[in-house]
Amino acid sequence: MQDADLLFLKRLMIREVVPATGCTEVGAVALATGCAMQALADPVEKIEEVLLEVDERTYKNGLGVGIPGTGEVGLEFAAAMGVASSKYVNRGLQILENPSKDTINKAKALVQEKKIHLARTPYVKEILVLAKIRSHANEACAVIRGSHDHVVSVERNGKPCHAISFQEEEVGEIYNRVKGMDYRTLIEFIKTMSLTEYPILRQAMDMNMHFAEKAMEDLSNLEMGKVMEKHGEPNANERRLPSRIQHLTAVVVEARMRGLDFPVMACAGSGNQGLVATIPVVETAKAMKASHEHLLRALALSYLTTIYIKSFTGLLSPVCGCGLAAAVGAGCGIVYLLGGDAGQIEAQINNMVGTMAGMICDGAKSGCSLKALMAVGLAVDSAYLSLENVRIPESEGIMGKGILETLKNLQRIIEVGMPTMDSVIVELMETKSPKD
Repeated sequence: MQDADLLFLKRLMIREVVPATGCTEVGAVALATGCAMQALADPVEKIEEVLLEVDERTYKNGLGVGIPGTGEVGLEFAAAMGVASSKYVNRGLQILENPSKDTINKAKALVQEKKIHLARTPYVKEILVLAKIRSHANEACAVIRGSHDHVVSVERNGKPCHAISFQEEEVGEIYNRVKGMDYRTLIEFIKTMSLTEYPILRQAMDMNMHFAEKAMEDLSNLEMGKVMEKHGEPNANERRLPSRIQHLTAVVVEARMRGLDFPVMACAGSGNQGLVATIPVVETAKAMKASHEHLLRALALSYLTTIYIKSFTGLLSPVCGCGLAAAVGAGCGIVYLLGGDAGQIEAQINNMVGTMAGMICDGAKSGCSLKALMAVGLAVDSAYLSLENVRIPESEGIMGKGILETLKNLQRIIEVGMPTMDSVIVELMETKSPKD
């Protein structure tokens, strides 16, 4: 492997595997309004208006998701929480973590007084969050573009302020470089990487599995998780591996979507993707008593595969990132754990993309837990097929001659076949009353 590729993949791992509290879309909104509020430098009580403009996909993903520790949902409340939490902007996507009662009350007042105004910008294909805050004497704005914590500008009364950016590089440029890499370079990288140089892997595992423990403790507050627990085998340790992984992953995703106030390690812009890319690999490693080193290398492959696929589908897209990227990454990690070679790992990508390509993303919400349940179950079952060299033939469906061609076909379906998908989904979501 060339030194340039080695350094790039190292930076990529550190850049794309980051902590977040709450859905990354509501986190991005809170971060934008927090940055604008910090620049405004006026008390919350002096605010007259908060204008929030977001791209259609951020809008879609933030409408129905819980805000950690508040019992509230949606982008308006996330914007209000960012205003009230502006002193915590240095936390990045953890800005919403562990809010105080005073912060929540200030946010509720802003919403109740109808000072938060939300608009969506259609046909923007990248993440865009624009926050403007106006008091009687001053006005400030902040813009996030490209990725959830890429703060590109902050202004006060038309003059630039120092912009706090947690991602200095444009995600589009990075993803274009990822797409140009041979996937087998990633496999070679995880096999030879010095694990001591990547503490992020252990941190991600510990953080996401801790979140899983807290989610299981909160089971009585989870509708889907509670029912699955009721009808599962009496002893969780006796469940078949696919069933155990499905149950735990679904519970964890539901807990996060309902606003469980603990951080997770996100992957490729999504906390749910980070959880889905982690839990099946860790649980498989436990079942087969894999070494710690083998587990960490499998996790690295899961994360890098997730990032690799997202470079083709887009950071936010009309298709489900948990199903079409993170669960595929987890499946590749599982094949690696079970002794699969490069060809069998690639077969896993082919089989899962060929199966999951039709799963749409209709916003972040508790129902994502069922999509995660289905996707990680397929990841485990498909791994057994891939290990036996069973794969969907290249002559069928959207399959290509290799995974690069398959992923390019998937990208074409998204960009050419689904250009209006998000708009239609948002229109359907907007016809619902708040009680629906």
